[in-house]
Order: sequence, then C-alpha cells, then structure tokens
Amino acid sequence: MQQSIKAAAWPPLLQGARAASCTSSAALPLLAQAFSSSSQQQQHGLGILEIREYTLHPVGSKQFMKLAAENAALRSKLLPFLGMFTCDTGGDLNKVTHFYHYKDLEQREAVREAAAKDAQWQAFIDASRPHVAKQESRIMVESAAVYEALGKPGAAAFRSPPQTLPNNPVYEYRQYQLHPGYGSVPKLLAAFADGLPEKVAADRDGLLVAFAHSDVGVLNNVVELWRYPSAAACIKARVSARAVQKWRDTIAAVTPGVQQFQTSLLHPTAFSPWR
Repeated sequence: MQQSIKAAAWPPLLQGARAASCTSSAALPLLAQAFSSSSQQQQHGLGILEIREYTLHPVGSKQFMKLAAENAALRSKLLPFLGMFTCDTGGDLNKVTHFYHYKDLEQREAVREAAAKDAQWQAFIDASRPHVAKQESRIMVESAAVYEALGKPGAAAFRSPPQTLPNNPVYEYRQYQLHPGYGSVPKLLAAFADGLPEKVAADRDGLLVAFAHSDVGVLNNVVELWRYPSAAACIKARVSARAVQKWRDTIAAVTPGVQQFQTSLLHPTAFSPWR
C-alpha cells in the first residue's frame, strides 16, 4: 500500500480540484490552472522534469555507455540526475532516455552553465558526442492531482526498492500524444486522477515513478513511468487492470482525445539512481 499524503499538505488550488468531481466540468478549470505551465508548477514544489533522449549510432552504443558509466559519479555531482535507461522493446533500441529534476528553469540554466565550465565533463561530452546520432530534450510538468490521488510525492522523491533476485526490474514508459487544444491535457489528468487509484489497487507490483505532461517540446504530450520487478509483472498488471471496470471507463473517456499511444519497456543502467 502506498503511503498517503494528507490533503492539508496540498495547496488550496489542488484541494479545490480534489473537492470537485474529477470527471466534472467544474474540476477542469482548476486542473488547467494547476498544470498549464512550469512556472505555476513551482507553486506546489514539484519543480520540473527534463527528459533527454539520445539516439546512438548502433556501432557506437557500447562505447557511449562505457563512457557514461565511467563518468556517472560526475554526472550526479554536476546535474540533478534521476535515472538513465536503455530500451528493451517497444521503441528505438538504440535510444538512451535520461531524467533530471530542477526546481525551475532558472536553476536548470544555472546548473547547465556550471557543468559547461567543468573540464572533466566537457571531456566526456567531447568523447561521447561522436557516438550520438540525435539528441532531444523536453521540459515536463508533473501532475500533482495524479500524485495526490495515489498518495505520491513526485518523481524527485521516488526511491527504488531493494532488488530481489532473480528479478530484473523494468520501467514501463507510457506516452500519449493528445489532440491540440487547451483542454486535452486537463481532461486526461482529471480522468486519470479519478481512475488510477482503482487500477493501482489491482496491481501489487507496479510503482508510479513519474506522471507529467510537456511544457517545452511537442505539446500535449503526457508520459507515465512505472517500475515493475520484471517484464512479466508488468504484463500481469496490465491484464489485471483490464478487469477493473473503473479503469475501463477511464480509458474509454480519454481515448477520443488521444492521437497516439506508445508503451516501451526500459532497463535502468547499472549507474542509474532509479534502479
């Protein structure tokens, strides 16, 4: 059972959204106010997430990962590093996905400027760059309403449980591309905040790591990151969720607003803080 967070700990704006029915039109304006931008995200202390995705040259992927491992301690020293993953299935197998957490965009700028002045870090960048074919970055705003509904404090506070052998943990990375328009993201957040608790109740193994939507990058993009003790446990959880009527209703409610949905299974690197 995930620990609950008292409603009093959440700001009045979010308490108002909680008080209104999560599927009612009354809740949507409150949710839209709470989750429309990274600047408003600072009001409830979640900060911002940066998701960086590097597509590697197949012939250089091993060398890139070797360099990344050798400089992992430096990465954690200079940057608010949360986790790095490689794709096992469901996406580009040569893509590396890594996550960072910042208080705000100003902190991100300051941290990256300081890192750019570090000679050892720049040596790593110079050595690893030839192995990278493409780099992408997105700034994401976390959903406080979803975290509140599940009693979760946010991605920066996530701590991986001890690994139990012979299980090989996987992270399910779920991405939704919604239709354009201001209402698309708030409607999905409202529906998920209402329906996810019953889905989670049927899933003993899954742990929510992050739930966020894009603020910089391709807009109206929503991501979920879940940790499972194994790929088999992830699939088992999906089967269990299909038997939960409340969750089936939630999916039926949000599907018309979704242009594309993709799920990938990721493996954490040996040096990833999220394991």
